[in-house]
Amino acid sequence: MKPTSFPILLVLFIFSTLYLPSSFAQDYTQWGLPEGAKARIGKGRINDIQYSPDGTLLAVASSVGVWLYDAETLQELALLRPGEFGVGIENISFSPDGTTLVSGSLDNVVLWDVAAREHRQTFEDMRMRSPISLSLDGKTLASVDYKGIHLWDAKTGKQKKTIATRLNYRRVLVFSPDAQILAGAYSGGPIPLWDTDTGKLRKTLIGHAENVYSLSFSPDGQTLASGGRDNTVCLWDVKTGTLHKTFRHTETIYSVSFSPDGQTLATGSEDKNIRLWDAKTGELRNILNHTDQVNHVLFSPDGKTLTSADSHHTVRLWDAKTGEQQKTITGHGIWVVGTSFSPDGKTLATMSRDETIRLWDANTGQHKVDLTGQHVENIGYFESVSFSPDGRTLAAASGKKTDLSSFSDYTARTIKSKSGDTAIYLWNTDTGEQEKVFTGHTGFVESVSFSPDGKTLASGGSDKAIRLWDLASGKQKQVLTGHTESVTSLAFSLDGATLVSGGLNGNIRLWDANTGEHKTTLIGHAAEVRSLSFGTDGKILVSTSPDGTLRLWDTNTGEQKKTLAGYKGTFWSLLFTPKGGILATQSGSSGVSISLWRKIRLWDVIKERKKKTLTGHTRGITSTSFSLDRQTLASGGEDGTVLLWDLTAIRNTADGTK
Repeated sequence: MKPTSFPILLVLFIFSTLYLPSSFAQDYTQWGLPEGAKARIGKGRINDIQYSPDGTLLAVASSVGVWLYDAETLQELALLRPGEFGVGIENISFSPDGTTLVSGSLDNVVLWDVAAREHRQTFEDMRMRSPISLSLDGKTLASVDYKGIHLWDAKTGKQKKTIATRLNYRRVLVFSPDAQILAGAYSGGPIPLWDTDTGKLRKTLIGHAENVYSLSFSPDGQTLASGGRDNTVCLWDVKTGTLHKTFRHTETIYSVSFSPDGQTLATGSEDKNIRLWDAKTGELRNILNHTDQVNHVLFSPDGKTLTSADSHHTVRLWDAKTGEQQKTITGHGIWVVGTSFSPDGKTLATMSRDETIRLWDANTGQHKVDLTGQHVENIGYFESVSFSPDGRTLAAASGKKTDLSSFSDYTARTIKSKSGDTAIYLWNTDTGEQEKVFTGHTGFVESVSFSPDGKTLASGGSDKAIRLWDLASGKQKQVLTGHTESVTSLAFSLDGATLVSGGLNGNIRLWDANTGEHKTTLIGHAAEVRSLSFGTDGKILVSTSPDGTLRLWDTNTGEQKKTLAGYKGTFWSLLFTPKGGILATQSGSSGVSISLWRKIRLWDVIKERKKKTLTGHTRGITSTSFSLDRQTLASGGEDGTVLLWDLTAIRNTADGTK
């Protein structure tokens, strides 16, 4: 089986109904699935969290839509998603009476009837203006774009005025409790305060040395709290503009929030801690230890609960008085850098950016187990995973985290290692326990693949070498050399006699899997080889590359039989159909239009025609993977979710028109 060697991120689904009865609440993985999908893993990346004014609902704005939870039980109640496939919800606000929820995205601003869970009104004129902020009196909406701040009548959607200004790239925006002042943040630290009636600048608060990422007014409106990249929290006198107090963290502050009584200030930081401060004296009252960077902190309306959201998209509820963690909400997207199906197609493994491998039920989307071990503290992101033929062992490869590379585009490697240790980890998929660690590569390991009989594991990496390992003894059997650059993909033929490897320079090499003898080299790709797959008879080899081509090769002669070209910068995955045909998925990435990079196109390669277009992701699709039973396609995207598509219902449909 060919492991996915390129980065992926967890994926999403599309909303086809705005409300589902509570009897379906337990199975939210089935909510709002797009046509052709059978399950969804993940709820999308968290962008904002808000309580309803009466404290009964917790709303989570995500790349999927708005999730409504019962604030007491944390049971999923509904998913609110407007219209067709947009780009996710950036922020949300409740009206003072709690009957209306306002959601803002890069597409539009939408008003929701909270009780009915129904769409009420869409303000199309606010398209491409984000974020949004609703005044506490519920009368005014503020939105931001490159032209400035726009103030709108929240009932009619008519624009009141525009304040010409340029905020920092995070576009922080918040109303004072009496809606008379609007606070924002400029790049570099200054905080402007505008009069909402006249649109004029009242004053500018100077104190932060770098960008401000969060603002919060005290309930009486007399104090403004600000936190940012300079690791400081500032408390300002709103009337005079003077700086009252300064609190310091050890790293960047992403969120500040006053308690309803104004006595406590909560701050969330990159240092993985939540700090509770006495807002009057500046005394540090408590430190709540998180496991990840804290992006959001928020008090419940009664002040008894503090809610937080971390960088791995877990929502945690804390007792605001004791600091004890009470409950958690999980299921929101974590960045995934690879996926692999078990041979029986029942389990999907995802490699996460938090250096954890998760196993999911591929039919229901339910989480089964996390595979963690010694690797967590000393290596970087996983680059490749592969199941053994019997499905009982999972191999994963990664290099030590010594240098993070920049992303040139979505097809770039997630992480590169200049030097240092690398390893391959094997887990028992039944128990979740780590069983073996193979070391020997001198560069970052980029791909792994089991032989069909499950006795040998092949690995390739940036040291330009392919290593064959005996799984029973854990010893290295052979080292195959000849690649002049990194080995980016590996695959065994179905009879196990041939091993094929793809390189960073686009060359493909075929090897005798028993003797290690180099058989032939296939040259044609202009960029690294991302995926390789043998036909059932071993005579056809299919390869793909970000050079925009899918190529078919005759493995006996080394000749190129067919090329499907013209799709530079896209991801491909391959499936041989029972009749010997080849079904390929092509998903867009950077360099293509936004309307395309959120879609998957299924191609009949032999007949060179498109069979179907699948839509459901709100952001770019970064990986696709077929199950070996040919029944399921998994797609992962930047929206923080994974969609599982039913190929039995899709494969024989007419050409897509979307």
